[in-house]
Amino acid sequence: MKKEYRIGLFFILVLTIVLTFVVIWRRQVINHSSDENGELKQNTNVQTVPLDNKQNPYQDTDEVSQVQRMEVVTTRDTICIYENIDKKDGYLSIEEKRLPAEYIGLRREELAAALEEDSKVSEDKEKGFQSQHLELFSAERVKILRIYDTTQESTGYYIMEVNGEICVYKHDRTTLYFRTGLRVENLPDVVKREVQVGKYMDNELQVYHFIESYSS
Repeated sequence: MKKEYRIGLFFILVLTIVLTFVVIWRRQVINHSSDENGELKQNTNVQTVPLDNKQNPYQDTDEVSQVQRMEVVTTRDTICIYENIDKKDGYLSIEEKRLPAEYIGLRREELAAALEEDSKVSEDKEKGFQSQHLELFSAERVKILRIYDTTQESTGYYIMEVNGEICVYKHDRTTLYFRTGLRVENLPDVVKREVQVGKYMDNELQVYHFIESYSS
């Protein structure tokens, strides 16, 4: 009887130990699951809040750059580069000069408008000048493209002053065509200035009409 009693106590002790281990194991599993769910929930709650216009650093940079560009003006130290291209043969020449006084203190849009307006009354039209365009603009330098077309000059004539007399030269401005006998002092001031730099005529008919207009 005592032997059977001891065996029963032994099995009860083993069963108690097993149940204790099972309970501890389940607690660990439950706690581990709770931790994972908590981390997942925490990560899920993270939200990305879009920046508004005031918080966007790139937009601020763009706006500042735009304002700075609008405030840039030419100065007395601005270098002016002219690129002259002749449509006749594609010849390109480059000149670097001081910026004309009338273009000082202008923003990009104002300078572009001034160049377009000056194209209409340029004294270089007789040299084949057609138009000019602003290509590069900064406070340090501006680049202006000027378009010429000297095709017509290969067949025309120039009325020029030589020692006070009005003479007609061929298109090369060096070959004398004939002397008119007219004196430059008898011409109106506007015409006088034109012949002093060389007044271009397309053909002989225009030359003769000019001579007749100012002959006494």
